[in-house]
Amino acid sequence: MSANGEKLLEVQGLKTCFHTQDGVVKAVNGVSFDVRRGEALAVVGESGCGKSVTALSILNLIPDPPGKIEEGAVLFEGRNLLDLGDKEIRQVRGNNIGMIFQDPMTSLNPVFTIGSQIREPIQVHLGLPRKEAKQRAIELLEMVEIPQAEKRYKMYPHEFSGGMRQRAMIAMALSCEPMLLIADEPSTALDVTIQAQIMELIARLQHEINLAVMLITHDLGVVAGVAETVLVMYAGKVVEYAEIDRIYYNSRHPYAWSLMRSVPRLDEKREQLLTIGGLPPSLINLPPGCSFSPRCPFAEEICTQEEPPLVEVEPGHLSACHFAMDFESHGQGVED
Repeated sequence: MSANGEKLLEVQGLKTCFHTQDGVVKAVNGVSFDVRRGEALAVVGESGCGKSVTALSILNLIPDPPGKIEEGAVLFEGRNLLDLGDKEIRQVRGNNIGMIFQDPMTSLNPVFTIGSQIREPIQVHLGLPRKEAKQRAIELLEMVEIPQAEKRYKMYPHEFSGGMRQRAMIAMALSCEPMLLIADEPSTALDVTIQAQIMELIARLQHEINLAVMLITHDLGVVAGVAETVLVMYAGKVVEYAEIDRIYYNSRHPYAWSLMRSVPRLDEKREQLLTIGGLPPSLINLPPGCSFSPRCPFAEEICTQEEPPLVEVEPGHLSACHFAMDFESHGQGVED
């Protein structure tokens, strides 16, 4: 599911479930995609659609129990990460794949300085002595545009603002020069101005060091200046995949189309924000047919009976909708 280019990460038929007292939660249900070297892929969808669980599955960070990766493969440079032992996968984390978690305040240890937390993985993974690792950590703080980096190196997480903590997390994720950066909602808890700065920083770093980025977000509005391709997830499955312009201007799935309509736009006069009716389905008891059919404004009888396959509607553009081939006339041509 990628355009031409060398594949760095290949996720194939990934299934991750959580076994609870209420039943089996199918959090990720047969997800496949790939990320090329230097590419920025955005994984988009509402909360609970499986985005973060997909990222955690890639790094084998699913808590077992109750979670379990039941099927699929995660190939990184051709090696299946799901087959690695604890020691081997720890070498991949940080060294080859860096990750920015959602809330930097809970991801950073409050009793250690920012500098020591960036320095430690450099010493462990790169084997640099303490003095050189410290200098590398200061350079990383400067790279992510934290002012007075040498002074900030000695400070604690609570002394940083939310935006600065997120920048420190980016520095930590990049400390061992990974080839792939997974950013899980990196701007969610930040105000709009700081959100834009963090997105610009990630985009700049991607181009400067040829970094592959997997950006997880629920907001299609923040990915426009960062991502090249977009993967839309719903109820644990991929429902659309395409280059970003095709998602924005020629979406072929009603869920992705609805997400786009819910983004505020300055070039359109709207009296109120458009919303998607209803709620996402239970991942324990998924509805028959298309999971989005109970909320879809264009659903027909077949949608409630048969699950649509993920098909290629044009080169590099995939959609899981029964009407994907003629969605423009079936859906987008309908009056608001």
